[in-house]
Amino acid sequence: MSTDSFDLAVIGAGSAGLVAATTARRLGASVLLVEAERVGGDCTWTGCVPSKALIHAAAVAHRARRSGWLAAGEPDFGAVMEQVRRAIDRVYQWETPERLRELGIDVRIASAHFRDRSTLIAGGQEVRARKYVVCTGAVPTLPAIPGLTETPHLTYLDVFDLKQLPRRLLVLGGGPVGAELAQAFARLGSRVTVLDAAEVLLPGADPEASRVLADVFAAEGVGLRLGALVSRIEVATDGVVLHDGSGSITGDQLLVATGRRPRIDGLGLENAGIRASASGIEVDQRLRTTNPNVYAAGDVAGSLQFTHYAAWQGFVAARNALFPGGGRGTRGGLPWAVFTDPVVAQVGLGEKEARDRYGEIQVHRLDVARVDRAQTDESEIGFIKLVARKGRLLGASIVSADAGEMVNELALALNARLGLRELAETIHVYPTFGIGIQQLASEASLGLWTTGWRRRVASLLRTRK
Repeated sequence: MSTDSFDLAVIGAGSAGLVAATTARRLGASVLLVEAERVGGDCTWTGCVPSKALIHAAAVAHRARRSGWLAAGEPDFGAVMEQVRRAIDRVYQWETPERLRELGIDVRIASAHFRDRSTLIAGGQEVRARKYVVCTGAVPTLPAIPGLTETPHLTYLDVFDLKQLPRRLLVLGGGPVGAELAQAFARLGSRVTVLDAAEVLLPGADPEASRVLADVFAAEGVGLRLGALVSRIEVATDGVVLHDGSGSITGDQLLVATGRRPRIDGLGLENAGIRASASGIEVDQRLRTTNPNVYAAGDVAGSLQFTHYAAWQGFVAARNALFPGGGRGTRGGLPWAVFTDPVVAQVGLGEKEARDRYGEIQVHRLDVARVDRAQTDESEIGFIKLVARKGRLLGASIVSADAGEMVNELALALNARLGLRELAETIHVYPTFGIGIQQLASEASLGLWTTGWRRRVASLLRTRK
């Protein structure tokens, strides 16, 4: 068996793997990128891209219906799904194997596993590289509910293959994926019920954000059975039946959205001396595994499951693998968004986390309805909340139509250690949703001069003018 040699071999061509491979190549390294299925990973094919295209189509239908522009009937589901597929194709055109090969990356669609600490077998071919980066992502998890494995069900891997709109859709899981798809399918015409063992929708979000979104879902007819411990699932003549403490509920389709686990099976990690568990591949702060020549990035490393975080880790892993020194490959306080309507976004410390860490903090809040753009767009539901300590920004939560874009400004502010004053002094474009950040920061900054010793100083300076 002949052996191919590279500076870096990347296993997995999702968000982390694509960034790791292209970064290494642009830094002059010879690169092999091995992918068992198709380049692009979950984000392109079954995650971010198709879900956001579906959400967009559903939002258009919802607004048209609410405004009276949709005269009769429901959207053409077949046409909607075709639009979703076109969105996937438009994104994929920039990351095809052919385009990657034009960059000088050796792309192979094949399964791969480690034979030993320094050798990879990719599609039956022996490969040796100076360094490796494992970026194989994650797969759906299924809860241990009696009857689930025997019952036909959907996950994010195949829900976008539906040819017909489910008349009654049951969604098991009220986290980001479950919430986004529940609202989208409801707006397209399904009767949707979300079940979750948690007592709140989006358990990881600001509690007020969870309440606001739950109210929106209720107003749009999305059923919520929270705190529901599903005891049994079974097939019935008229669909799928879920049983919990409050009784049973029947649907035509069941979507299971209860999380994801790192994809580590079949990689031969033990052959390479790489420690891993159900939580993922064990890495240090530089993303190096227990084999010093192998790094891991993204979901497979047990990271927070965000595409933007996986891509950033892919860059860091490639840089650390190829060059001396190296940077930290883990971060806290990441920005994230759930693309419901309104969007829920957060960055940095939440209110409870900030109080637990610092004790005395200040929480500044503005209803989105006070932002003029929210009025022009009829998107008045939501709020902007800034968490600060002595004028320094610690975190933020936003519920707004444009929260996913707005949170980026606050992520930059946190990274640069900016405070409320800098946000207030930065002139924002009017009319935008983002100017609400300036409005709130200005109110908060002025508030610092209307209490305590600052108020006395301001009064003294004013009288001397």
